[in-house]
Amino acid sequence: MKWIGPLFTNAGGWSAYVSYFDGEWYIDKENPKKIGEGKSGLMLLPIMEKGYGEDYETQLELLRAGLTENGFNSELAETFPFHIPVIFSFEQRMSSWVEMAVEWIPNIELSEESAQLLFEASQDKLYNQRTRQLLQKVVNSWSKERGFQFVRSQH
Repeated sequence: MKWIGPLFTNAGGWSAYVSYFDGEWYIDKENPKKIGEGKSGLMLLPIMEKGYGEDYETQLELLRAGLTENGFNSELAETFPFHIPVIFSFEQRMSSWVEMAVEWIPNIELSEESAQLLFEASQDKLYNQRTRQLLQKVVNSWSKERGFQFVRSQH
């Protein structure tokens, strides 16, 4: 495997290198894991934090450069699963990470399931008003484009 990065180095000093191999993205040079499996969502959280991963465009540029260096088409950077840490933060109801993740939502592809999760989060008082309003804007736009009706959960 050829490694790209680091995309960031976390507070503990661990550097997040990723690899594109056989049509899949992997993380962790020492113990490669397919992104989307195991603790990969948790491992990728700092990608969304200023001072670590910075922002979506910064990450895309790092991936493009790394792919080119490794002999791949730089456009493969668009296939990186940025949705994994974004959605993970909502699934785990991690409010400080959600506040960062909300900025990344316009850059990720949403499934019906993830859009429903974001809709529910937009109703959740655990998150600050700004976060809920940004979520509401995103989910309203997403549902309008697709003619999708959200179902309020019975919590």
